[in-house]
Amino acid sequence: MTAALSRTVRLSAAEWDHWYQTGYPTLVSHKETERFYTHVAPKPGMTAVDLACGSGQWTRQLTAWGLTVRGYDFSPEALRQANAAGMRDGLTYARWDIDGDPIPRTLRPGTVDLVTCRYALPYLAYARLLTDVGRWLTGTGTFYALVRVDDKGTTDEDQTANDEQHARDPFHRGLTEDQIETLGYGWAYGETYSLSARHRAIVLRGYGNTMPCSEAGRRRGHQTPGAGGDPPSPESYAPAPGPYGHGDPAQAEDPPPDRAAHACAIG
Repeated sequence: MTAALSRTVRLSAAEWDHWYQTGYPTLVSHKETERFYTHVAPKPGMTAVDLACGSGQWTRQLTAWGLTVRGYDFSPEALRQANAAGMRDGLTYARWDIDGDPIPRTLRPGTVDLVTCRYALPYLAYARLLTDVGRWLTGTGTFYALVRVDDKGTTDEDQTANDEQHARDPFHRGLTEDQIETLGYGWAYGETYSLSARHRAIVLRGYGNTMPCSEAGRRRGHQTPGAGGDPPSPESYAPAPGPYGHGDPAQAEDPPPDRAAHACAIG
């Protein structure tokens, strides 16, 4: 019963409100910002959406790079903290229950350059969400996610152990390496790299390829185009000069999540 519940029972907005009132904020590490800047190459003037933005640590970082950013979360307390941290040009927040509410009208097909989602995918119906994300992105748009890594979970016993851990600590859920590999299915270009032993960053581009990425392309730290052909032109993603960001000098081994989302079945 515990295993089934941990995979399907969503955390409520009230539960996330309590976590944001009593938990510790997640700092955006220099390591993450530096790797992101290299692999994604944000440019001033880009439009971005930060899903499950929490108290806005990452949303503010994107704005510091000159992007126009809208952060979405369904925890009123998280959004209160995000707004209290200070508004700036090009930064807005809105409440949205990603799995429970209709898609906001502002998220129109082909209008967003960058969509980010840090720590929240294990709490969302992520296969469906990635389909929506692919539609929102422009032709050269990028999806970026940061996820915590669960144990492999190749047997029922392994999965039960993961589920029991999720039940004990519902605010630190992750995906297995196998689940992370599936995130690139349907995208022309996928890349995964490690920020620590327990944290993976995923970069996807070119939604609409119905074939899964090649086996080589799913290996950690490798950049390999999927069956859809070559990755987008490097000129489209060449890094622009600018700061790498702020925060800790190194990624914490297991930082608390800076997002508010909820659990759905991920079978």
